[in-house]
Amino acid sequence: MDIRTTVMIAALLALLVGISLRYVMRDASTNLWPSIRLWILGIVLQPTAWVLYGMRDAWPDWLAIVCANVLLSLAYAKHVQAVRTFVGRPRNWRLIYAPVLAIALLELVFTYNLPSMRLRLMTVSSVLCLQMMSALIALLGWGQSQRRSHRLTASAFLVLALVLIVRIAYEGLRDTMLPSALAASAMQTLAFGFAALFPTIATLGFVLMCGARLNEELERQATIDGLTGISNRSTLDRLATQAIALAHRHERPLAVLLIDADHFKHINDVHGHATGDEALVTLAGNLQCALRAEDLFGRLGGEEFVAVLPETNEAAARASAERLRLAVETIEFAPQRRMIPLRVSIGVAVLEHGDNFAAILRHADQAMYAAKRCGRNRVVGPGDDCGRPVVVEGRFAG
Repeated sequence: MDIRTTVMIAALLALLVGISLRYVMRDASTNLWPSIRLWILGIVLQPTAWVLYGMRDAWPDWLAIVCANVLLSLAYAKHVQAVRTFVGRPRNWRLIYAPVLAIALLELVFTYNLPSMRLRLMTVSSVLCLQMMSALIALLGWGQSQRRSHRLTASAFLVLALVLIVRIAYEGLRDTMLPSALAASAMQTLAFGFAALFPTIATLGFVLMCGARLNEELERQATIDGLTGISNRSTLDRLATQAIALAHRHERPLAVLLIDADHFKHINDVHGHATGDEALVTLAGNLQCALRAEDLFGRLGGEEFVAVLPETNEAAARASAERLRLAVETIEFAPQRRMIPLRVSIGVAVLEHGDNFAAILRHADQAMYAAKRCGRNRVVGPGDDCGRPVVVEGRFAG
């Protein structure tokens, strides 16, 4: 295979892949754009590098050798940074860009100070191989989800790393040197041929990774309340129905708490809806922290929250509700340095024979409204008229 032709094909493929990726991913989630931009930059740097490389013997060595290999290494560095950003690894500028600097120095040394095509080829290939392994480790690190898209992308880096290792060994052990960097041979065909295919294969895997991440986000948005980050109503309905069916089947107790923020309209009217949203987020976070790991918790809508407590009888449910009320009462909520008291009224209901989620939620709703009528900031359970009044500074809390 003619190496100069292969190099130009590699440049064309990289350019087409970069343009296609920019077009396809322009509507991707904003969360993905940092890694997408880095990947595209890595792709579009490669055509320039390959064109410079293909002009070997026609253009000066500092341009066709040094700049070409530095640009290629920089392109791979952007790929490493892209996958590290995608999987949430911290930035490590030394790890990402030290190989680029190393290649620049090696190219200068073995092109001008100690001219040796063999040493230049072997050392530069070694550094590029380390870059491939860095991306591979980022993609397949411990504790990460091993999706097929991750493995496909990782396989492109792995195969290119293996090709470079074979090339290093081959050039190091052979008796004669290539007459020129663009001379045709089986090893040259393998190395440059796969380098030409690498952008297409790796980018296919990367696009699949982005697609999988988008699906995860869509699934999450369908189950999680967008403001507070806890379960939304549909998710709560599904999980609570399952928990209630299990409780009926094994004749185990279960309780539901309906929690409503007191005077929330006043917070919105006086302090603004942004403060109201912040209050809801604060309430959700503190309530969730005060619940057990096995309890279900979600936002019913507006300023109402629901907690489903498996294996919980009435006495334990009342104790849990009081713990939640106190947890909210002690919150120091001071947006813009203005203290705003947060309080909740909680209705308690316990599972009875034949109850479904709608029925027990209706009982909890009745108890919660009884707490509202009787002064707010209190817990009302089955059979209570008003529940125990809460005294604040010598007076009943309203």
